[in-house]
Amino acid sequence: MLHRIRVVGAALAVAFTLATPILAHAAERLHPSIAQIDAGARARGNRRALAVAIGERLFSRVLPVQLLEIRASGLRNRAYVGLRFSGEKFHGPVGKASLDRELVDAVETSFAISPQVREVDCWIVVPIPVAPGTVVSGDKAMPTERDVLTVSVRRGESAAALAHRLQSGIGVVADPRWIARALARRSERA
Repeated sequence: MLHRIRVVGAALAVAFTLATPILAHAAERLHPSIAQIDAGARARGNRRALAVAIGERLFSRVLPVQLLEIRASGLRNRAYVGLRFSGEKFHGPVGKASLDRELVDAVETSFAISPQVREVDCWIVVPIPVAPGTVVSGDKAMPTERDVLTVSVRRGESAAALAHRLQSGIGVVADPRWIARALARRSERA
């Protein structure tokens, strides 16, 4: 009798050990983290799973500049990522140095998720006031936002080289009025 109890106990222990990862995965699907919810809601493109993976990593912490969209698209073994940030409604103090650090980190994270990512494009947008009744979708749509900063990074460019480009403005399209208004007056510690 004692032998049967030990055998049944061992069998239950093995079954529990095997079932734990499955149960954990099921619980994760039933109660996703905020990072998973945000990543899923903001993922776009024909490589949506890649966009979600990038988003989950980026949203694992609060980003000072709000990330609006992660677009991942590609063909065969090549993927291209677009990260669209808001130029308003920051989650904390944002100056030029902290913005540059955030962009470098987001680009490096995107490349780290998959070796298939060949290029990461970042753009920061601000809304354009639109009069009521203006057509904002379709062939005759008026734009509802404008780019205030854009940068493209190819795989192989180092984080230091990207940081230098962002600081110097080389290969970066930026609206100096937006930088002066939105970033220059923000206090931050370097």
